[in-house]
Amino acid sequence: MNPREIIKKAGFLLDLIPTKLLIGATNKKILLPFYHAVSNEKLHHIDNLYSSRNVELFIEDLEFFCKYFKAITIDELYQIIVDNKKISQPVFHLTFDDGLREVYTVIAPILAKKGIPATFFVNTDFIDNKSLFFRYKISLIIDRINKNADSELLNKLALLFEIQDNSLKTIVCEIEQLQFSDLDLINEIGALLNIDFKAFLSKVQPYLNTKEINELKDKGFTFGSHSLNHPLFKNLNFEEQKRQISESFSFLSKQFGCKNKYFSFPFSDDKVRNNLFKWMYDVEKCRLTFGISGLKRDANKFHLHRIQMENNFDSAEKIVKTEYLYYILKIALFKNKIKRYD
Repeated sequence: MNPREIIKKAGFLLDLIPTKLLIGATNKKILLPFYHAVSNEKLHHIDNLYSSRNVELFIEDLEFFCKYFKAITIDELYQIIVDNKKISQPVFHLTFDDGLREVYTVIAPILAKKGIPATFFVNTDFIDNKSLFFRYKISLIIDRINKNADSELLNKLALLFEIQDNSLKTIVCEIEQLQFSDLDLINEIGALLNIDFKAFLSKVQPYLNTKEINELKDKGFTFGSHSLNHPLFKNLNFEEQKRQISESFSFLSKQFGCKNKYFSFPFSDDKVRNNLFKWMYDVEKCRLTFGISGLKRDANKFHLHRIQMENNFDSAEKIVKTEYLYYILKIALFKNKIKRYD
């Protein structure tokens, strides 16, 4: 069990420590929670990957954030960072990755009613439901297998993976480990299971479309890049990393007039080197970039880390307090800053 999980288990301790005390003790006055979707409905393309917040829990999250932090825009966040401003009142900014439909149908109406700004990071290849993220294909495949797993199908899948064990558990485990580079195999498995990914895109329309993005921009929400098609950046060479960033920014600028550039790394920023960050800030003129390491400092001033609010049903208070206590522990172990290599 990792230290973060140990802290979470100590629920009684979390209850005893005031949030304001943790903020003051760490001097971490910028909170960056992030989500993907919020829904009361089952999302078959997501639910086999992680659990989303429902509407009630999301609203409770917002109430907690607003109690202890002031909501700010991403441009205000940038000014704080670039000017090295001292913050008297703790602040927060919400971000949402993947550009999912629930941003428009569920999330934005709630935020607009409460006057809370947010940034939506989109994969530009997926806008208008032109294509489907490979992990969402995997979720749909697992969903179909769990519903229709007979011995004949499992045998066929075992042959595809070249393994002897054809148990449902083993097959699902193999499918969960497929990567972006395995897209041909993912599509082959989908065809074997009679899953029509194009029909799913057309019927369900899991992503934002052009009209919805323009409406959200008109309401004051901001948009940033989450790459073209959501690869894991540590598996890409330098030129492909730059292409994913540059072409997605160019699309957002031409299609939606997004001039201020903000980028959140798909999956994570693990093992992303300094040369890419330097290129992003100096050449591409990206204002801020975002990772997912919780409360943590980074070697790059303009690279900020966010707190994941999904994949559990804990309250926002418990999630945030856990991150603050974990940050204090990391300070004691000299592990509160991410190092980058050239």
